[in-house]
Amino acid sequence: MKLGKRTTMHTKFLFTISVSLMLVVSHISFADEVALDKVQVSASGQLLDDVAQPVRVFNQEDMQQQNGDTLGELLSSLPGISNASFGAGVGRPVIRGLSGNRVKMAINGTDSADVSAMSSDHAPMVDAANAEQVEVIYGPNTLRFGSGAMGGVINMADTRFHEMPLQGTRVRVQSSVASANEATSLSASLDSGFGQWVMHMDGFTRSSENFTDGNGDEVNNTSTESQGMNVGLNYIQANGNAHGVAVSLLNYEYGVPNPDNHNATVDPSQLRLDAQSVVFTPFANVEKIKTQFTYIDYEHGENFDDTVVGLFDKTATEFKSTLSLFDLGGWRTSLGVQLSLQDLDVCHDHSGCDAIPNYSDLSWDGSEGANLSNDIVDGYRFSHDTPMPLTQTQDAGVFWVMERDWAKGLLELGARLDQRTITADPVSIRPSYRQQASYYEDKTFDSASMSAAMTWRIDAQKIGVSVSRSQRAPAADEMYWNGDHHATFSFQLDNPDLDVETAYSLDVTWTYEQANYQIQSAVYYYDFDGYIFNDPKSIVDPFHGNPVYRNEQKDAWLSGAEWQLDYNLNPQWQWFVRGDVVKAQLKQGENKNLPRTPPLTTSTGVKWMFNQWQINSELKHYAKQSDVAENETITDAYSVVNVYGSYSQTLGASTLEFYVKAHNLTDEFGRNHVSYLKEFSPVMGRNVTLGATYQF
Repeated sequence: MKLGKRTTMHTKFLFTISVSLMLVVSHISFADEVALDKVQVSASGQLLDDVAQPVRVFNQEDMQQQNGDTLGELLSSLPGISNASFGAGVGRPVIRGLSGNRVKMAINGTDSADVSAMSSDHAPMVDAANAEQVEVIYGPNTLRFGSGAMGGVINMADTRFHEMPLQGTRVRVQSSVASANEATSLSASLDSGFGQWVMHMDGFTRSSENFTDGNGDEVNNTSTESQGMNVGLNYIQANGNAHGVAVSLLNYEYGVPNPDNHNATVDPSQLRLDAQSVVFTPFANVEKIKTQFTYIDYEHGENFDDTVVGLFDKTATEFKSTLSLFDLGGWRTSLGVQLSLQDLDVCHDHSGCDAIPNYSDLSWDGSEGANLSNDIVDGYRFSHDTPMPLTQTQDAGVFWVMERDWAKGLLELGARLDQRTITADPVSIRPSYRQQASYYEDKTFDSASMSAAMTWRIDAQKIGVSVSRSQRAPAADEMYWNGDHHATFSFQLDNPDLDVETAYSLDVTWTYEQANYQIQSAVYYYDFDGYIFNDPKSIVDPFHGNPVYRNEQKDAWLSGAEWQLDYNLNPQWQWFVRGDVVKAQLKQGENKNLPRTPPLTTSTGVKWMFNQWQINSELKHYAKQSDVAENETITDAYSVVNVYGSYSQTLGASTLEFYVKAHNLTDEFGRNHVSYLKEFSPVMGRNVTLGATYQF
């Protein structure tokens, strides 16, 4: 099933949310005490102190204090994480300078299966409006999610699935308004238990207008609108086995800033169906088996002056089963299998895309098309038709993760084997623009990844060391896309000769904790064989005169550091310092710098808490980035001041909290070096948000 038009989805979302909230209000029972599941690190079920490689967790309170709604904005306050923004509607996290396919996005442990890694104007279909927590996972545990997550995994965990019975009902409602872009937001969630059944419902709606930058100028085409909902139903057996199903709908529409102020928008929509089963002690020596199934139906249109010039249709199916063994010789072991199938169809036509084109009725002898042969610049063939064939990507992987305590800490080991097969069908491309038939033959890639991590506890210190060899196969779009990208004002060339990318990494962490302060730090180094990167060419495309890029493979290295100090001055006051720096270069070439590498970032501030009151203030500095790639401009330094204050009041079994937050309080003008659109979309100016959260 393919989704309907955005306007239809919009109406369905609002209707469903309204009805859901009315049902919530009319059927809530307060008689029973709430006993919710404890949300743990979703990758392994462990507590944070029980993992060798650090896992950063962002909870609801952390997210409430941040400016913006995208994952990139929410997580960018963490050391080592940047926001690859594309206007106000897109914010994909960049971890240690790595992004795209090297940072895996997941929802409750399974792939988000969107197209956000394909292009910077595509929004991740992971929304934290009603999330319990967002986890940033490194080290061996990333192997549970798939191959190629060299930067890490962003996993959004919510409560659509429950593995423990729930007595009573929990409701959370949040609403806010903001000044710089006239943003409004409303979200609500409900978890309710009745007998052996547990139900989850949540929904949200958000909208914003064009924002103003630090100079007071309006940034055109930065308005956004989004709605979403999740419904889950779980059955927990008397023996502890838990089974659940969930359905999710998510819809965005956002503007794309551009130099000519055209009305350019993108409107992705996604239907997601999930099923999960947890069975305890099914066999001897087996603690539990967790099985997950996900089906996703995704589409988005790219609109230019009210014409749909781009259309993306994607369906994805994923099956994952993880078997956890009882302790054997002190080792806690998990084994798993993960299978996925993804179909991607695209249309790109200046005259309009009503559907994915099908030219199967046109004859073709398997030779290269005449138009493709004529449009050659510098030896590269330029297509002015559907930019890539229909593709199907089949992934099959097995993984093994084990851990044990030792006298001074924890040891973790992991390994994963994957095979990817990509099938291409040129039926959507007119024969005059097709490559030779051999170009579309199936491609198969085998990859193997291994990781080990260990911690040592020495009095108040904890030292962690992680080493890994990670591989990732190229994605279909990295190999086959040959066409214009309106949103990025560029032309992307194909490269069917891409091969498996390999990274060797070393990560060392140090934590020192005393009664009134804690220091956390990390240094890391990545060595890449065949690093896939979008290489700018010294030509323009023959159709639009846009810059030309092509995915190439060259050896590269990346290194950096992160640090954080939290110092309790007294029971009410805390002072903190945070920062990160990363350097990324090719090993050969005249200009070795890789593009959009995050600048040195530092921040300092104080937190004050007293009874129901809390005030946080922060000064964050983004240094000048002069280590730029070819055809990339230097980005000047800037600083922002952020302030957050809240007051909470307990009302019987409920809690009411009011909050105010001011982002970029001094109205500083700046540009985000990690953004493709830094020249057209500066950072937002002063933005004051008022909000309230009610929980019972």
